Amino acid sequence: MTGHTAAGTDVGRTRDHNEDDYLVTTYGDRTLLAVADGMGGHRAGDVASETALDAFENALAGRLGGSSDDLAASLRGAVEAANDRVRERARAEGREGMGTTLVAALVHDDEATVVNVGDSRAYHVDGSAIDRITVDQSLVQSLVDEGVVDPDEAADHPQRHVLSQALGTNDDVDPDVYERPVTGTLLLCSDGLTEEVPEPSIREVVVDDSPDDAVDRLVDAANDNGGSDNVTVVLHRP
Repeated sequence: MTGHTAAGTDVGRTRDHNEDDYLVTTYGDRTLLAVADGMGGHRAGDVASETALDAFENALAGRLGGSSDDLAASLRGAVEAANDRVRERARAEGREGMGTTLVAALVHDDEATVVNVGDSRAYHVDGSAIDRITVDQSLVQSLVDEGVVDPDEAADHPQRHVLSQALGTNDDVDPDVYERPVTGTLLLCSDGLTEEVPEPSIREVVVDDSPDDAVDRLVDAANDNGGSDNVTVVLHRP
């Protein structure tokens, strides 16, 4: 695996089980990072996140093994396969209503292709800057885009957890794909981090520490600030 990658997940301070999951693997000289935040109640959200990541990884491996170099199309296709698999398992096991977010990044040298469904996030941290790569697929983000809700009010909006898209909740899914250079650190996380730790504090930890230490400090910070949800963090420095 090229670069330095670290990851960690924790149940938090208020939940009784962890519905988050993460994935770190390689395809040749490419590194794949992914975070999924499941939902749907006891023994459903964790099934959804695990199922989605397994299906996503397998589908992407098949696509990257072919002749196409269209990474965006490969990631979209893998997300669609993951959505289908979550829905199939929900129907087969009587877990209707389960679903999960998914944010993933395929990194090669200093370039990343990022795909997102839901409100788990990808950031790029470099020196004094922390840039959010993804845009939340959520009701509140839609209201912000429409000018109905001020961006400063979004973090505390009572409907901030209502998603406009998630894997497993509908037959069709429309992921967002982003491409950007990576000159610093790539960070993927569930909202258990961003709900509890402000972006400037995230940046400070990532810049100051190694990926391994930064993951531990960010998880601890989320828990120290309330730990209201499961928290998952994946960091990668090329």
